[in-house]
Amino acid sequence: MSLVLEAELEARWLFSLAVGLALLVQFGCGDSKLRDNPEFADAARYTLAQFENPESADLAFAVRQLERELYLTADLEASSTADRALVIAPLRSEDVSGMGQLPGVYPEGFDREGEPVLPENASPLAVAALSDFPVAEHALYPVLEDQHPIEPGSPDHYDRTFLDGTEDCWPDRSCNRLRTSNNLTKQNALLQMTYDLFKDYRWVDLNLPDPASVPEGEPIVNEGATRWAFVARSWNPAVAVGDAGVNAIYQSFSIEIWVPRDGGGFVRDGSEVNADGGEWTTDSVGGGALRMMGLWAESSFGMNAVVEQVTRNGIDDIFVAQEEWLDATL
Repeated sequence: MSLVLEAELEARWLFSLAVGLALLVQFGCGDSKLRDNPEFADAARYTLAQFENPESADLAFAVRQLERELYLTADLEASSTADRALVIAPLRSEDVSGMGQLPGVYPEGFDREGEPVLPENASPLAVAALSDFPVAEHALYPVLEDQHPIEPGSPDHYDRTFLDGTEDCWPDRSCNRLRTSNNLTKQNALLQMTYDLFKDYRWVDLNLPDPASVPEGEPIVNEGATRWAFVARSWNPAVAVGDAGVNAIYQSFSIEIWVPRDGGGFVRDGSEVNADGGEWTTDSVGGGALRMMGLWAESSFGMNAVVEQVTRNGIDDIFVAQEEWLDATL
């Protein structure tokens, strides 16, 4: 298969990943209270692993670290997705062990036929961006039953069912979580694939204390002003094979964050050093929201430099589609 063909196939695949999924799960906390701030690569993985942790302060801790590292690691105002791309740590099996049904074995006729599909084999990639819209407005489109307007890779069919939480309680935070099941068709001139995905959303108060600062056994509460962000986690619960039986998505996991740029998070004081000597100055002051999507995925399309660039562009297309929907709706 040519690199161009791989790239085109991977573009379609990437669009599907953004829609993600998540079932109600029971997740063990694992390394739930890191005493040292993780670097960005581990903070992204840690955020995924902590999504279902009943202690919200652990998730808030991870998202705050992601926020800081995003501002220091990438030029978030750059037009090129390559300048807004980041390296994230590979997954470990324990990071996703509580997600319920996961892809089992590689299907007949594909690489490693019959062998277990392992999260460690998923290729990691992330892209960040700034949004003109505040977090509260981004909370509107997760409750659309028809998701195709904000999913460029599913132009005709993307149906969402609510498993927990509704369009009435999610936007105003009267429910903390929104759990969805999705049936969609990804298609282009080269491939058509219909399959089920799951995606969960969770509100989190970023002003919760660092869990390491609270004595063991005491409740972790925020007694001051709140600073609300939300996080989404997704995965495909089974290997998805294209209608022609030629291509497959073996596994995909994603983590997304929507963080306010309200001046309440990372603010520069002149002592910070950007990655690789970068001269950008963005921080949590500026209005709107900070966005990031991290992906861990494995497919029959393979991965190479061309496909990575197409994948980054695909993530950005999703960001743009969501901005356009908000602009047209509000």
